[in-house]
Amino acid sequence: MKQRNIRNLVMEVRAQIRKLLLQKKVKLGCLNCKTEEYEVANRCFKCSTFNHNFRDYRGEETCSICAGRHKLRECTVSPTELKFINCLTYNKYNQNKNVCTNHYSLDKNCPSLQTILEKHRQNTDY
Repeated sequence: MKQRNIRNLVMEVRAQIRKLLLQKKVKLGCLNCKTEEYEVANRCFKCSTFNHNFRDYRGEETCSICAGRHKLRECTVSPTELKFINCLTYNKYNQNKNVCTNHYSLDKNCPSLQTILEKHRQNTDY
């Protein structure tokens, strides 16, 4: 099967228009395009934690693969030894609800990422 070229368009719109766009497809030229919510959490590329930028970070660099105190390019762990720093921190502060820490920091199904996005949705006035 031939793979199609895929293009993404990100728009910021008012709440009423957002609601309409999510309910139906949008016609762009000759194409009918589906619409989805675009959500992103800011993540520091030095320590892999959320809600700040690498330019603002002054602490020690943390590996995004194993949560070790070294640079990503210096990491030597196997794929079975993954540990994500945000999920380790989440477990530290939410001891009654431990989440899996054995995944990459860019995993879209990361429990701590999903928690951050859910908080963002709750705090956004649609």
